[in-house]
Amino acid sequence: MTLTAQEFDLHRRLKARSTGLAAIEKSRIRQRSRLTYIRSGDAKTKIFHIRASTRMRKNYIHCLHTEGGVGVTHGDKEKVITDYFSSHLGSVTQRSSTFNWSALGYALRDLSMLEAPFTQEEIKHTITSIPSDKALGLDGFTGAFFKTCWDIVQEDITAALNSLFMLNSQGFELLKSANIILLPKKADASRVTDFRLISLIHSLTKIFAKLLANRLAPKLDSLVSKCQSAFIKKGASTAISFTSKQWCGPCRK
Repeated sequence: MTLTAQEFDLHRRLKARSTGLAAIEKSRIRQRSRLTYIRSGDAKTKIFHIRASTRMRKNYIHCLHTEGGVGVTHGDKEKVITDYFSSHLGSVTQRSSTFNWSALGYALRDLSMLEAPFTQEEIKHTITSIPSDKALGLDGFTGAFFKTCWDIVQEDITAALNSLFMLNSQGFELLKSANIILLPKKADASRVTDFRLISLIHSLTKIFAKLLANRLAPKLDSLVSKCQSAFIKKGASTAISFTSKQWCGPCRK
């Protein structure tokens, strides 16, 4: 049966749409699988599904043990987690002592460059340096979105970041929220303390933190002792690597 021109055009558009949706779904499953070292087009979706399902089974919390019993249902587990973190997060305690900073002998550093407004070039450079396909934030955007759509969103991103920088948080209530995720520290995790806590925050908040970190990096040599520079990224400063026999005096012990 020969298709009419309208039917042929509809078939072409539906096929293009189906292919596009399949590519998006494949990319989404790939992000869930966390196989970031494999490109989306280099493996079948089945591989990503298997890996994502394995991660889901591994991270699933079957039950939680407490002093008063065992939480098995979703409601019980939710109550155990809520009660635990409510007593640990957000509580304010009065400090009984403080530091005498002047007695420590630290010299003042000029950090006025941290207080300058962000420029579009600086923001673009920071967005270029962030990973493209890491874990999604609450808003669902990855680094790939900001890199691809920079010409479209650059004005809005710059205005939003500079509003945050100037402590104008009006309208940013939703950006303050975060999802707390519990990842098991060991195979038989059964208590809340057996899980590692991570927070999934909004992409804009990640970019804001990265901007501040990039500005501070060149000053780390003067702020961090060389015997404590093991975790300073090479290139961020001229930190010196020490062997076990090269630690500075106070750290040798």
